[in-house]
Amino acid sequence: MTFLTMHFLGLSGMPRRIPDYPNAYARWNSLSSFGSYIFVVGICRFFVVIAITSSSGKNKRCAPSPWAVERNPTTPEWMVQSPPAFHTFGELPAIKETKRYVK
Repeated sequence: MTFLTMHFLGLSGMPRRIPDYPNAYARWNSLSSFGSYIFVVGICRFFVVIAITSSSGKNKRCAPSPWAVERNPTTPEWMVQSPPAFHTFGELPAIKETKRYVK
């Protein structure tokens, strides 16, 4: 929303690097400014999420299975403890049983 409108402003002949622009470009400039405000809000939200995540506590472990529909996990990544040890799977384990969950 920010840079695409700037592209079309440049194609229509808006001069660059001047403090004042003709009124014919005011609508596209306001749309570009609105897009940059949305961009800044998204960046601020990202850093807030990072700050909350990093300050939520030290050495917290994951739940045994976030998809705790059943007690026995059927995929290899949930059969090991959290966090998994380095090189937990030396080779890809063979999956012997698959269940169909789609009705």
